[in-house]
Amino acid sequence: MSDTIKDQKTSTSSPSEPAPAASASASASSSDAIKTAHVESESAASAGGPGLSTSDPQDLKDKELIARGEKKDDVPAENDDDEDPSVDSVPQEEVIDMETFQQIMDMDEDDGDDDEDGDKHAFSRGIVWGYFEQAEATFTEMEDAIVAEDLAKLSSLGHFLKGSSAALGIIKVQASCEKMQHYGNKRDEEAGIELESAEALKRIKNLLTSCKKDYRIAKKWMEKLYEEDN
Repeated sequence: MSDTIKDQKTSTSSPSEPAPAASASASASSSDAIKTAHVESESAASAGGPGLSTSDPQDLKDKELIARGEKKDDVPAENDDDEDPSVDSVPQEEVIDMETFQQIMDMDEDDGDDDEDGDKHAFSRGIVWGYFEQAEATFTEMEDAIVAEDLAKLSSLGHFLKGSSAALGIIKVQASCEKMQHYGNKRDEEAGIELESAEALKRIKNLLTSCKKDYRIAKKWMEKLYEEDN
């Protein structure tokens, strides 16, 4: 199992920050785009079709930010007010398969020696904290792939994080990543049906939000386990 952990990739990628509008012409262009969208919206609304509400300034503000390249509307923003449940409110067995995770901690006994700070779990801690870094880097890559609408990349990333999560017994993240792998291949394996690209991408967007929350809860649990057992 340790070979599996060691063979996993460690590279990270950081999404580039979009450049803000830097000239008066760019600002005027985006302003014109907003005015045009607003007029088209009113026309569509009067015809009974979809459009921006003339009474909702937030819609116009969001449209302007997107036109300027200052906002991405492809990845659902996480709600900062939607706090993760506390560790104590989520049963450990729903988050971590302790039989699998215990095999990782058993490596500390095989290693034999404490580190210079007296940490008896130094070896397994390094593996687990390495997973934390890897998972968070992979989430960033997933967000980039969603923006690019790259389903094949999303399937590959789902497969990758599924494997490393399974190796540590992080079961909910593993299950979400397995679904992402299939959605990226435009398949719903549970229902046994093919998916259109747009539907597959929509499902992955929603899945990534819940997967990241499950990851954060699992991370808190694992940090607590090491704190109590050290």
